[in-house]
Order: sequence, then structure tokens, then C-alpha cells
Amino acid sequence: MSEYRRLAEKALNKVNIKKILKENVLYPENISERMHPELEEDLRNQTHSLGKHPAIPEGDENSFEETIMGQRFNEVAKRYKRAFDVDNIDNGKLVSEMMPLVHETMAAEEKHKKQLEALAVKMVREEYDMSEDIVEIVAELTPNITLEGTQLNPKPMPVEGMEFNNHNDISNANAEVYKRRFLNAMTQGAAKKCNHMFHMVEEELTDMDPRLPNKYNKMMSAADYMYYVIPKMENGVSGGVVKVDFPTPENPKAVIHAQGMVFPVLIHEIVKGVMELLSANGLPQDSKLANYVINKADFLAAEPWDMRLGPAIWGKFTEAIDADDFNLKHHVYSELAKLPAKEFHNQMKEIMAGTKEGKKIVQEIIQGVKRDMQEEEFNKALEEHDSHEEDSSEDYL
Repeated sequence: MSEYRRLAEKALNKVNIKKILKENVLYPENISERMHPELEEDLRNQTHSLGKHPAIPEGDENSFEETIMGQRFNEVAKRYKRAFDVDNIDNGKLVSEMMPLVHETMAAEEKHKKQLEALAVKMVREEYDMSEDIVEIVAELTPNITLEGTQLNPKPMPVEGMEFNNHNDISNANAEVYKRRFLNAMTQGAAKKCNHMFHMVEEELTDMDPRLPNKYNKMMSAADYMYYVIPKMENGVSGGVVKVDFPTPENPKAVIHAQGMVFPVLIHEIVKGVMELLSANGLPQDSKLANYVINKADFLAAEPWDMRLGPAIWGKFTEAIDADDFNLKHHVYSELAKLPAKEFHNQMKEIMAGTKEGKKIVQEIIQGVKRDMQEEEFNKALEEHDSHEEDSSEDYL
């Protein structure tokens, strides 16, 4: 019996050692906080919405997803501690204080809604170099999130009457679904990175109400952290929503309708709208197949994972872009989205892994974008010159 106990204790110690080693890889040594065990398990088993994705590179001791999510968790935990000036995070206190903080922020914004709406639109236009001639943005700060046609299905849905010619068509369609899933994660990642842009306009916000920057900092830091300690975030109430009307022959201008309960969330939703426009070229040309892809890839249970993994994925993408070319990031994203699904997965895998090949892929896209922009500027200058010549001739006559 004593021999059995000794062997059992030895086995348990091995398990504990494995767990410690795993945690040392997943979590930095200087952080005591931990993600919810269900999320750790989903990461470990790759049962999350991006699990075993063809664009995800191979990991080492840990999977790629475990590594980037551990890094992202460390980032949001540090930001929370700075915002609330604490050394340790009390999860219970975080949840109980979140909604009062949201209501206090909304009350502080009440007198400045129009200013904040206009500021959100201005910031996103500058960030993505998006003129009013191309896209109209309708932004609204409101406690009543009411946009119709924006409700996602809770899980992937079948498409009635969808029939494939052969198994190769099924394989290609599923590759398109995977591609759309990855683009959705990048969309949420880009939006999450931008919803902290309020720091860039701190002076304007302070002029409206000195309390706003601090409240935004606390609220968004807490919101980011909650995604890692509450596993079922899809059951929560959304703080914002966006709907995109794509150009038509009758209305050649796209329209982004965004609603948010507070200013940073409104920025988040507008950016999602912009990214959805940029992602549109990534859908199949066949409308029936495009509908199949959307029904399979856009579902409510995937959104929290897009929020968790998306910022780190977007960060890996932008790391491949030189600082001098960072303003072209949305052009690079759009060009990648146009690629056939399997080519997209192969190229994105290189970019995510941070390989020399990945950086070469991005650099070649940037060079192509610059050539296109130079050609467009040249043609525009030529048109203006020709127009000026015609006006001069008419004046002479």
C-alpha cells in the first residue's frame, strides 16, 4: 500500500510539473492572474472557433493560439492594473463594478454626444484614409442598440438547397469558410486595437469633460480583461452594433451605420464596418456560395474568440509592415482578402509565423499598392492638365 502511495504521488508530481511547465510558457512569470480554465482547455484542445485553422502556423511546446493568447492576456492584465492602480485583479469586483462604470460614463457623455459622434467618425476616417466621397458613416451614441438585420445566428447554419457538383467543390467551399473566419478575427482584432484610440484625443475629451479619459481607460481595460475570465461572453449584452450597406448602381456610395453605448465602443463598431468593406472582396463571386460561407463563418459563438485571439492576430499582421508603410495596412489587408482561399491560408501562415517569406509577401503587396497609387496620381494629374488645356483653348477662342 505504501509503495502504491509513493507511485501515485510520483505520478501526481509529474502531472503538476507538466502543468507548471505549461503555465510558464503560457503565462509570464510576473503575472499571477489566470484565464478561465474552460478557455485554457479550449486552447489546449484547439476546440475554439479558430482551432486547427489552415492559416495558423505550427507552435512549439504550446500551440500558436496558446502562445499569442497568453501574450494578449498579459497585455490586458497589465493595462487593467495600470488603469485601476492595483497589483492584483479581483474578478468578482471587476464584474460588479463594470455596469455602474458604463452608466457613469454614459451620463458624462450625455451633453457631448454630437461632438463625440463627429470625433469618432473623424478619427476612423484619418486612420483608414477614407474620404466622404467613397463611404458615408452614420454614427450614433445611444443606450438603445436597435439596428435591424445585424443579429447573428448562434452557431453555423446550413444553407437550404445548397448542392455541390463534386467533393472538390465542397473542399473549396470549406476553405472559403475558414478564410472568412480568419478575416472575421482580424476585423475584431483591428477594431479592438482602435477602441483605445481615445488616448490620441485626450485633450479634446478633457475639454468636454475632464472625467472622460480616465473613465474610458478603466472601462475598456475592464472590458478587454473580462473576455478572458468569462467563457460565455456571447450570452452578454452587446454595447454596440454595425451594419454596412454596400454600393449599388442606384447608390454608388457605401454606408456604415454604427451604434455604440459609449465613445470607444462607437469607434470599435465603425472600424468593424470599415473592415467589413475591406473584407467584401474576399467573398466568392457566386452569390449562393457567398451566402453559404457567411452562414457557416459568421455566428455568435465565434465572436468572443475573435475578440480574444483577433487583437494578437492583427498584431502579428501589422508587425510584418515597416513603420514607414504602416498607413498602408488596410491596403495590404484588402489585397490579402482578395486571394483565393487556399493561397490566402498559405500566405497568412507565413505572415503569422513572422518568417522572412511572410515579410517578403507583405513587402511585395506594399510595392504593388504604391505603384497603383502613383499611377492613379499620375492619371489624375494628367486629367487635370488636359482639363486646364481645354479651358485655356476655349478662353483663347
